[in-house]
Amino acid sequence: MTSNERHEARYQRRKAQREQHKLDRARTVGGLGRVFTYNALFKNGKKCCNGVRWKNSVQRFELHLFSETAKRRRELFEHRWTPGKYVHFFVHERGKVRPISAPRIQDRQVHKTLTRGALMPLYLPDMIHENGASLPNKGFHFGLRMLADDLREHYRRYGREGWVLLMDYKQFFPSASHAALYERHKRLLKHPNIREIADQIVRTIPGGYGLPLGVEVSQMEMVALPSPVDNFIKCQLHIKGASHYMDDYPILVPPDRDPKEILNRIVEKAAQYGLTVSIAKTRICPLSQPFKYCKAKFRLTETGRVVINGNRKSVSRARHKFKALKKKYDSGERTFEDVRASIQGSIAYFENYDDHNRVLKLRRLAYSLFGFKLDKRHNIIKEEDREQCDMWFTDDYAAPV
Repeated sequence: MTSNERHEARYQRRKAQREQHKLDRARTVGGLGRVFTYNALFKNGKKCCNGVRWKNSVQRFELHLFSETAKRRRELFEHRWTPGKYVHFFVHERGKVRPISAPRIQDRQVHKTLTRGALMPLYLPDMIHENGASLPNKGFHFGLRMLADDLREHYRRYGREGWVLLMDYKQFFPSASHAALYERHKRLLKHPNIREIADQIVRTIPGGYGLPLGVEVSQMEMVALPSPVDNFIKCQLHIKGASHYMDDYPILVPPDRDPKEILNRIVEKAAQYGLTVSIAKTRICPLSQPFKYCKAKFRLTETGRVVINGNRKSVSRARHKFKALKKKYDSGERTFEDVRASIQGSIAYFENYDDHNRVLKLRRLAYSLFGFKLDKRHNIIKEEDREQCDMWFTDDYAAPV
């Protein structure tokens, strides 16, 4: 047997093992009876009400949750359940207008159960560890920590030589290919009833492409959609310092590799799954210079220390916010506890980064405006002790011995 034949035989054995593992996972997940149990539907329906119980529709939903859950489960088992229409609106987030398509809370109950019971356990094994958006025990700061760890590992091997490839997908959610999603459902969702429900949710957006923002199933689908590209970067291109948060990629390129060639190969691979790399937003920066990733500024020092600073524009926004809160507090529109929580929330953003000086300046501004101090234990003055507190902060007050 030649060397090529041995490699082919080993590839086929590994391919068969991977297919067997997918079958075992799908068998463990089961069908409708194991995924959409009454207990799972009821608990996920309760979770859908968290944070939105002020809505009239949510109050009616929770009032009849016990009986409506049984009715909705019967519809799923009799193949009569169909997703309802979305509620479309816009949100302004960090200076960008995003179109949101919110499903009815009755559909959210089914979406959450499908995501937690079927999609997540079947999609996670194909995803890289550094993919942390909207996943359990991960999130935004997990992605920042992964990039910081990759920078330290790169420094131990190559120093500050090399580049960071900052890549972004164009129209990530609106351009998602339905054909690629259906192909993944066919490959991973082995039970036909589970696959039909997942296909129904994708078909709620006509035209053959695009997924709505604000749907939990869409979030899980899009988190896992670039997994073949991630595995291509890690395995075929042999780049270990690569991670991504949704559609943002920081890829650490060693000094002996060409970042433009790597970018071209990633663009070709992403196009196979209906993903378009935004060349206008893609940048190649040397590691000897600072770069920005997810609104955070990264800097690899000469000693190998990774310094992470928050968005500098947030300082101006926080100062304007404090001064606006001062006017509303003096006029009685905001209570003392509302002001304290708002100020502490703005300062807590910078406490997650290496922004000690910014935190001190914002605390000094809060003290000059409101006359109280903030610390990490939140030991500040309550509203009923306001008059006594004002006397404490005066210069002519003598503390009791």
